[in-house]
Amino acid sequence: MTDRTVLVGFDALDFRYLDAFESSLPNFSALREEGVEAPLRSTFPPWTGSAWPSMYTGTDPSHHGVYGFFHHTEGYPDDDELVTRNRVRRPAIWNYLDATDDPAVALNVPVTHPAESIDGALVPGYLAHEDDAGHPEGVRDELSDAIGEPYTIYSRGETSDDKAEKRAGYLDLIDLRARAAEHLLDAYDWKVAVVQVQKTDAVFHNFDDRETFRAVYERADDLLGRVRDVVDDDTNVVVCSDHGIGPVDGYTVYLNEVLREHGFVETTSDASNPTLATEKSALTGEGGGGESSADGTGTKPTATARAVSAATTALGAVGVTPGDAYGVAKRIGVDDLLTSVLPDEAIAAAGESVDWTASAAYCRTAELGVRINLDGREPNGVVPADDYERVRDELVELLSALRTPDGDPVFEWVKRREEVYDGPFAEHACDVLFLPTEMNHVVSPSLIGQRFVPVADHDHKLDGAFLAAGPAFDADADLDRLSLTDVAPVALASVGRDVPERMTGSVPEGLLERDHSRVAYGDVPFGSDAEATEDDGSVEERLSDLGYL
Repeated sequence: MTDRTVLVGFDALDFRYLDAFESSLPNFSALREEGVEAPLRSTFPPWTGSAWPSMYTGTDPSHHGVYGFFHHTEGYPDDDELVTRNRVRRPAIWNYLDATDDPAVALNVPVTHPAESIDGALVPGYLAHEDDAGHPEGVRDELSDAIGEPYTIYSRGETSDDKAEKRAGYLDLIDLRARAAEHLLDAYDWKVAVVQVQKTDAVFHNFDDRETFRAVYERADDLLGRVRDVVDDDTNVVVCSDHGIGPVDGYTVYLNEVLREHGFVETTSDASNPTLATEKSALTGEGGGGESSADGTGTKPTATARAVSAATTALGAVGVTPGDAYGVAKRIGVDDLLTSVLPDEAIAAAGESVDWTASAAYCRTAELGVRINLDGREPNGVVPADDYERVRDELVELLSALRTPDGDPVFEWVKRREEVYDGPFAEHACDVLFLPTEMNHVVSPSLIGQRFVPVADHDHKLDGAFLAAGPAFDADADLDRLSLTDVAPVALASVGRDVPERMTGSVPEGLLERDHSRVAYGDVPFGSDAEATEDDGSVEERLSDLGYL
């Protein structure tokens, strides 16, 4: 029986599109025909920055410590930092393989920078700066020589407003990734190899036509076929996604507006917290994220944002908020026109900002939660420790009762964090957590003077896709649903290695043809002493491709 497994991760891969485009996806279809498949439930929250670490560590965020794209320090959101591999506090698949003297390959996996020293090869992916190195030293130059062009993490036209250029860049990047995978899988020894593709997510956040969706899926299908061609027939092949994706036609819920109405949020006109939009283009090296601010902590607003801000300041003088303007536009039927000419950064610039230090509780990013400004924990906490549970009770009651303009519940559930998480880093999560009903609403921390704005877009869904075929897998296994945290245990067990006890995921009964055990691996080194390349303050523009604004 083979002792090798190649794991191909496609961000946001979803059965609804595998089914819809089946006729032009021969390699996905062949894998589905040969093996086993099941929905793959993402971790909470189902965001790329926290979900891929959950995949490769086999643990949920409360055990590995990353809840999104930003690491929240002991201060407030204006002190937040982009996460790196060193913020992920558990060993990855390749670290456990190192512990058993087995080599591994990891290509383009998000949140793997700075690159760790492993037996094999590791080339970082999303959130790394375009110039970040891989391991071993010089591996990126090696890849560039092998594929006949510079190996890049990000696509040509990544932050471009030219849709044709962006589309071509997406397709070319997947082809580049396929050629890089072919080289690494052939040139290096490995027990488990992990190859990741990002654009199967980004395409849904940046385009709205099915033919572009289909084109990206077809190019992803080609990559899968080329990976299968370069490995022998006895190699196990696993496909997974970090979450699903699909249409969203509910509302953008401006949660801090709700909290402001109920006395939890205080506002200010002077705020500089980093957001995904202001952090993005630094990673690509393309620019386009606005002019660098003088102190290097963010970006100056663009001319559009400054113009909108000036206009709304004038409106505010006569009592008109951006939300009021949107409401009027909606009533007279020009709301689509209004939102099409006002980019997200303009909307953000137009409204007030949350005064983090003065507010009792607030929503800080896309964490799907509310943070309490607790005295003794936050530097300028305003909620006494004796009032903590009372304030949490009020927040749970408020959010549980929140209804859309149609009268439907906004949230499927609202819970205290200890009801959701049980790991050693649970205290890093928000104090109150919530799940939008059917993931059909988008939660925004911005203040625009309006609580709800209709949305018609695509966004993340809880269930992604799991496919597997090969000698280690029982093609007749009856699977209901797997957890994303099961993927790492499955990958290790499929090559005859024990499953680490510290993993919260497990191998579903009947999935594998071979037996496996759970054992304590002891002290497994992980992370890197290297420093991630410092961004220039405009990373956010790239991250907006994933819809986190």
